[in-house]
Amino acid sequence: MQETDLKSEYDVVICGGGLAGLSLAKHLHQVLPELSVAVIEKIPRPLPEAGFKVGESSVEGGSNYIGRVLGFHDYLKEKHFLKNGLRFFPGQSDRPLEERPEMGPPCLPLLPAYQIDRGVFENDVREMLIDEGIQLFEGYGLRDFELGSSGARHTVRIQKPDSEGTATVNCRWLVDATGRRFFIQSKLKLKNRWEHKLGAAWFRIEGRFDINDFVERGEWHSERDPDDIRYFSTNHLMGYGYWVWVIPLGSGHTSIGIVATEEYHPIKQRSNYALALKWLQEHEPVIADHLDGKVPLDFRCFKNCSYGSHQTFSSDRWACVGEAGVFLDPLYSYGLDFIAMSNNIAVEMITRDYKGDLTPADVDEFNNFYLTLTNNLLQLFNGSYHIFDKGHVMMAKLYWDTGFYWGFFAPLSFFKIFQKPGLISGTNYMKNTLALNLRMQQMFKDWARMPCSTQAPDFTRYPHLYSYLSRAHVELSRNKSQERALRDMEKNCRMLEDVVRVWFLRAVESTMPERVESLKARGRLNPYAVSLDPDRWEGDGLFDSEASSMGLIEKDIKVYCGEIKLSKWASLYHLFRLYLWGWTMKTVEAT
Repeated sequence: MQETDLKSEYDVVICGGGLAGLSLAKHLHQVLPELSVAVIEKIPRPLPEAGFKVGESSVEGGSNYIGRVLGFHDYLKEKHFLKNGLRFFPGQSDRPLEERPEMGPPCLPLLPAYQIDRGVFENDVREMLIDEGIQLFEGYGLRDFELGSSGARHTVRIQKPDSEGTATVNCRWLVDATGRRFFIQSKLKLKNRWEHKLGAAWFRIEGRFDINDFVERGEWHSERDPDDIRYFSTNHLMGYGYWVWVIPLGSGHTSIGIVATEEYHPIKQRSNYALALKWLQEHEPVIADHLDGKVPLDFRCFKNCSYGSHQTFSSDRWACVGEAGVFLDPLYSYGLDFIAMSNNIAVEMITRDYKGDLTPADVDEFNNFYLTLTNNLLQLFNGSYHIFDKGHVMMAKLYWDTGFYWGFFAPLSFFKIFQKPGLISGTNYMKNTLALNLRMQQMFKDWARMPCSTQAPDFTRYPHLYSYLSRAHVELSRNKSQERALRDMEKNCRMLEDVVRVWFLRAVESTMPERVESLKARGRLNPYAVSLDPDRWEGDGLFDSEASSMGLIEKDIKVYCGEIKLSKWASLYHLFRLYLWGWTMKTVEAT
């Protein structure tokens, strides 16, 4: 678009034309096509297909947003990869890959997620948005802004391309989607440095880099991956204080990244490709061996990649979306989920403002809701990296984290509950679920530090059939009203209470086996008081609880752990039932 097309007045100025900014512009155009929206982006096309941005992997919440809500699903299937879930290989990195514990899905998930080649995607989406009439100004730099007071418009100073001249643009809404440039946060000093000190280094190589090829063909393939689709997973090789990702890209490249806490593996050990390769030779030789002779297409690294914010939404009509607001940790590929959530909140606020219905109390509720969630979810990662070489604890953590995501966090996105935080913020079960998560994360951290003889099974399938995890996953595809979704989330909270009880007993059995029978004899275990410190049990109220039957969850977890084997016919029956359930749920009308 030519610089003369830049107007002096817009309803919304979106600073940044990356994934967050482009998707927000598309969303606003769908909901309020009459709004004047300008997207200001410094980097013009063509964007490099490699060496551009990290963040290729997505999970269900974010994928639902760009695939179904924004309508990119067919495009993503054609030019990118459908993702075969998250797959983990915790610990024992000195052993052959086939001898390490493996945790992953046995087949393609019912709900789609994507492996997104960011350079290809953002090139294509920019073109699509321009074709739809959305005003994208490429090559324009952001210089400064002044927030309007008492309802006045904001002003943004913009550097014109290939020129020393600047332009001043006025807008009612200013949205920061500049990612780690922090256009708004830096000036207003809102950034919150968390104690979760994380460094990431990544690079891309040309061609297929398939971990299936690291193992000679045999039972490891036929028994665990009969459809030969392990390659399409986001594969995590994990050790003490770190994890390494391997992600396939539709362009034919492969993304490889190393994420570690500064406490255990400082980023200076991986600040260039030669150092990163040396680090892999020491910690993940199976990856390093297969990189021999390969030349990286790019290399990037940064320190302190996890951060929060004191504020992301303001009644003064500004918002920070995606990584311009918060970033937790790339382990579970939540980045696009937070783009979806923050974009939806921004769209909801702008829509209410356009109709004259937005109040400062509304904005405070959105802001508090969003920051409460991000602060709680941070605890999935903060102080947890010493768990990653303990397969038995990682297996338990994966079950909990997945159930927490599918049963509580993902429904907020799928059923747009976070657009109306008043529906859930005051409910006991939201507070309870967040409290349960904090208890469980602390228990996992303590468990990993305690001696025990428990070993993870060779292969843990999740979600297995027919289980709490598979039910929670499939429920996301159902056509529900928000009220129905809230009722189901309340049921999930009660199920999660039993999940806590069962994993607590298993943790005690593996670390303090002499105490298990006395705990079972007491019967009534309060899930909000679990810990691995027996001196706290009475004082925290561990035995102050209503009676609960844990039979279903207990059996579920035994199957998950490989302690109970479903017969072939039972597996086929449950598989048929699951997919029939998923298919019929898509046609059920909201109640």
